[in-house]
Amino acid sequence: MGCCSSIPHSRRRYRYVDPADLDEEIVPIREFGNFRNGTTNLVPDDIDGLPSTDILHRLATNPGILLYEAELDQGRAFRCLRLWPFLLPLIPTCWAQVASHGLSNIISGCACDEPFCWLRKEYSTRAYLKIYPNRIETNNPSLRVPWGVCGCGSWNADAVVAHPFDRGAFGFRSVRCCVADLLCCTWPVYGGVLARQRCPCNGPPWPRILDCGGWWCDEWICDISFCSYRYFGIADAEETAFAAGIALQAYFENRRITKEDMDKCIAYWRENVSEMGDPIGRKRDVCCEPIAVPFPSCSFFYEYCCHVKRPLPYEKDDPRCTDELAEVYDKYAQLRVKQIERYKTYTAPVQKSTICRAAGCRRIFGRRGLIFCTEGSCLDGNPHSTCFSKKSGDPAPPFTHRDIDDMNDASVVLRKVLGDPPANVRYRRWEWNEETNEMEIVVHGALSGRQQPSQLDDNKSQDGSVEDDKNA
Repeated sequence: MGCCSSIPHSRRRYRYVDPADLDEEIVPIREFGNFRNGTTNLVPDDIDGLPSTDILHRLATNPGILLYEAELDQGRAFRCLRLWPFLLPLIPTCWAQVASHGLSNIISGCACDEPFCWLRKEYSTRAYLKIYPNRIETNNPSLRVPWGVCGCGSWNADAVVAHPFDRGAFGFRSVRCCVADLLCCTWPVYGGVLARQRCPCNGPPWPRILDCGGWWCDEWICDISFCSYRYFGIADAEETAFAAGIALQAYFENRRITKEDMDKCIAYWRENVSEMGDPIGRKRDVCCEPIAVPFPSCSFFYEYCCHVKRPLPYEKDDPRCTDELAEVYDKYAQLRVKQIERYKTYTAPVQKSTICRAAGCRRIFGRRGLIFCTEGSCLDGNPHSTCFSKKSGDPAPPFTHRDIDDMNDASVVLRKVLGDPPANVRYRRWEWNEETNEMEIVVHGALSGRQQPSQLDDNKSQDGSVEDDKNA
């Protein structure tokens, strides 16, 4: 009944067909800056005013365009190896995971039909994760046991699910072992895991009415609870998280984006941001790295248990060996070699070289680690710094320790690769000024340049529009 009294469209203001043509409709300024970037994205300040993904003619990009399709890890077929929930039912943390994720969801993660159906029954060709301009769409075919004897095609069913961006998408990130699954001993032994943040928990733990730049509350509390939705079995979860963040940020800005634009952004990310492209120079910091305990690479297990060789079931001259069947097995063989090589050259020596890296401990008791609310704001924690004296209306203060991911979020990459956002979009950030050795608020987009916080309100006219900045 509560849904009937909520009318989201009453608080929304849309742009019409052309996102750069502000004459067609009175358009308010869409600002970004009140929320910190905890994942790949900066969410708009007017988060309640997102354009509906179902009103298609109000979107800047055709929602039918496929922007990115994730490569699935071929070891995904061996989900049945995750039998710990049945063998260790007395672990208390398992019940916490059951409460947050549901018993049926945990049991489905241990399905044993995929080893037999991954190739022979077309699971590998039917399963996918696709990113569109307004949603993420997945398909996970599964066995329908009671109907297995009822005729052709009734033994299995596709499970196509679409997650639109206006229904719980605030950012994406690659997670190492998934804290909840790690505590319950049900972590996946195949591929990577993509987490979608479905609640705006990337900010100070205390209420915003205090309006003070408090310490960061990291993703641990989201990982252990149900605030994150996970997509398992992805070959390259980091690249998929970046691609999903680009699509989400373009949706926030109502920016037009094409498949070619997405490819350009991914190419930029691979050359300048990805740890895989330069595993030495871009190696991410983790806690206790000099004294961390080495973690077994499991390369043998990954190659010979999760990525076993699968020869054709028939001879080449057998009439039952069709071209389609041979194509499926050939593709599996190619992806198997590619993914094993990636694991040996990057995943095992870099991502899982130590226990801290395998667990995803990015900071010692800090942001993106295992304990929450321990990393403060500002560049060096100096209480006399300009960003430490945050006033009402100022953007969220920066982190104490900024890394390469913080400086290359989706909004930054979009601006560097594809140019400025639409005319009614502006970003407010704290950035370091090398000339004055101070943190200053820098505005990108509708109002550019380094300005004092009070100047932001002075440049607004009474109708909410922004006057041209002559110094921009």
